[in-house]
Amino acid sequence: MNKIACLLLIILSIAGTTSRAQDKPIGYWRAHMPFSGAIDAATDGVRFYVVTQESFCTYSAATNEISGYSKVDGMSDVGMSAIAYDATTDMVVLAYKNTNIDLFVDETFYNIPDIKLKLINGLKEIYDIYTEAGLAYVSTSFGIVVIDLKKREVKETYSFNANNQMIPVQCFSADATHYFAATNQGLYRALKSSINLQDFSSWQLVDARTNIVDMLYQNNHFYLAATDTVFEWRSNSLQYFFKSNHQILKINTAKNGIYVNEFLPLVYVGKIKQLQYDGSVADSFDVKGKPVGCYLPHSGNDVFVADEYFGLSRYSGGVSVAEYRPNGPYGYGAFDIIATNKEVWVAHGGYDRQWRYIYNQDGFSRFHNGQWYSFNHKSNALINDAKTDFIRVAQDPVDQSVYIGSYRGGLFHYTADGKLEDLTRTTTALEGTVGDTSAYRISGLAFDAANNLWITQYGAPHELVVKTKDGQYYNFAGAGARIAASSLIIDDMQQKWYLVPGYGVGVYNDGNTPGNTNDDSYSLVDMGRNLPSNVVYCLAKDKDGTIWIGTSDGIGIINCPSEVINGNCSVERRIVQYDIAAGYLFQGESVMAMAVDGANRKWIGTTNGVWLISASADKILYRFTTDNSPLPSNVVQKITVDPITGDVYIGTDLGLVSFHSTAIEGSEENTTIITYPNPVPSGYKGTIAIQGIAANADVRITDISGQLVYRTKALGGQAVWNGLDYTGRRPQSGVYLIFVTNSDGTQTRSGKMVFME
Repeated sequence: MNKIACLLLIILSIAGTTSRAQDKPIGYWRAHMPFSGAIDAATDGVRFYVVTQESFCTYSAATNEISGYSKVDGMSDVGMSAIAYDATTDMVVLAYKNTNIDLFVDETFYNIPDIKLKLINGLKEIYDIYTEAGLAYVSTSFGIVVIDLKKREVKETYSFNANNQMIPVQCFSADATHYFAATNQGLYRALKSSINLQDFSSWQLVDARTNIVDMLYQNNHFYLAATDTVFEWRSNSLQYFFKSNHQILKINTAKNGIYVNEFLPLVYVGKIKQLQYDGSVADSFDVKGKPVGCYLPHSGNDVFVADEYFGLSRYSGGVSVAEYRPNGPYGYGAFDIIATNKEVWVAHGGYDRQWRYIYNQDGFSRFHNGQWYSFNHKSNALINDAKTDFIRVAQDPVDQSVYIGSYRGGLFHYTADGKLEDLTRTTTALEGTVGDTSAYRISGLAFDAANNLWITQYGAPHELVVKTKDGQYYNFAGAGARIAASSLIIDDMQQKWYLVPGYGVGVYNDGNTPGNTNDDSYSLVDMGRNLPSNVVYCLAKDKDGTIWIGTSDGIGIINCPSEVINGNCSVERRIVQYDIAAGYLFQGESVMAMAVDGANRKWIGTTNGVWLISASADKILYRFTTDNSPLPSNVVQKITVDPITGDVYIGTDLGLVSFHSTAIEGSEENTTIITYPNPVPSGYKGTIAIQGIAANADVRITDISGQLVYRTKALGGQAVWNGLDYTGRRPQSGVYLIFVTNSDGTQTRSGKMVFME
């Protein structure tokens, strides 16, 4: 029997006991972006290309395939502005709000950052894209940028500048002989044959109207849409073509005419009108949302409408018959997140820096069995327009039901059997805001060891509430006249820690007797106790029971939380040295979010990205920003670690991403040793994960003769190996043994892995 056959027999003998399929390897990023609304769209007649506020997706009418894209898939940015399709090159041109440009072809993105990198005095924005014969004409706040799509480079710029003032170009188009540019100073025209279109003197002002929003050349007719009127360019002037009673957003090609996309802002619905070449209305139908484009496929009689509320929909006979968008959360905000074994809940709302609600109606979303499900005023009658700004989620550790807090609409409960309940007025313990009594501002949720749900409510007479496991409610006023509280964690002594905005951190001890306030005590942790700042954004408890406090000026650490209530414990401002100079931990940074992983390491989210630091904070292990990772934004709202999978969920103000990290929660004892990948393929250069081991166990890898190849300490319940021995070489093909010993040396288990040639 040859060597390969022997290896195959060994692989078969250990399959199912020492290997496990994982969705993605360690180090993999995944984006969880919303695709619920469209701001612009384009089509080649078969495939439809849609940009939403923060993302990009496609739908093929030929295959019925829907695809979503993000920075994980090669996009260079987030935050979309405009899109166009060029038939000559079969390329899609994507523009971002920050003026970055991507070209999309054959499922690949090519970046053209020239406009983004260009130094401009004043406003720099992209408004529209027009393509013709392999060129893209990008309308900007300073003129037209022409991109050669074949060469993937900027060809030239038409600077619109009069009296030393840049003239923004809202949209651009062309007929058979001329280019047209609609600006805030009127409509300009230039011959296509002009030898110097870069010179503004080559452009002639042909109409003083400044409200042109779209232009279209169709079957030798050139149409221009203003905010409530469609004109046709005839006899070298704008001629009235159609008058609308509604706001016109866009015009598109129709059979024997054009489509006019109208919006009725008072009722938030749209209309599509099909106009014939004589200006008469051939057809009209209502649209559920705000239409930003109506498109004809190459085959069939249905039309596709992109709208700002529902994405891409197919209409047949004036009726919506299907919606096409990738699965994702409803909103891009991720103010709070809980995650356990790939089950994720996200609250999409928020409040501003003055602690005022912002009327966010995105609600909350659940990721379950690989699919996102949304809960908001559009999908659930219980969540009306007054129930906005959902900012907190907490899961009952016993029945796995979920409680969700609205910063304006109170407390909700998603029961174990899948029903949503509004608990706000089931008790008088939940109170309205002083001066705004109709608003119930739930600002923090956490379960204690006895399975009681603790709640903070901002601006209420009692800032702290408990719902006991038997359904009784009690409220408490720890901070007295301040009546302000947000966020909530519970320490190992069952003390409640919460933010007291502008004053520091409140600590409440109820003596583990929620119904008896006679044994209660309260303490305030502020700058007088060495807190870096009284402006506190987040709290975390690590595996040693230590409390970490994130402020506007770095991190403070409470090493003796049991003594805080008596006033005998001060905040440690730890001095660290990450580069040449030493300083206080994250001094000068606004620390917005913190999370502790299975190895007791700390994930730190700021307004400048994400750090992973060691358990004692003396080393930086990772640093992620928008420049070196798929992070959609450097402004972090929340970080949560899935204890089972090790996935780190990072919520930013522009979307949610997850990172498959190296640490998971460990057990007290070793169980079945699981490795991934196993066998290790030839040429594999990723990280090898070893699971099923006790927390912080000693892990040794030897060859079949017992010679040590690698040794490491588990990160929580998982050890990782880069697949190289101590000489930096990949081991030879064959079977390797894994020996795992728990931290006190009382238990050892073994496993196997195979390296393939």
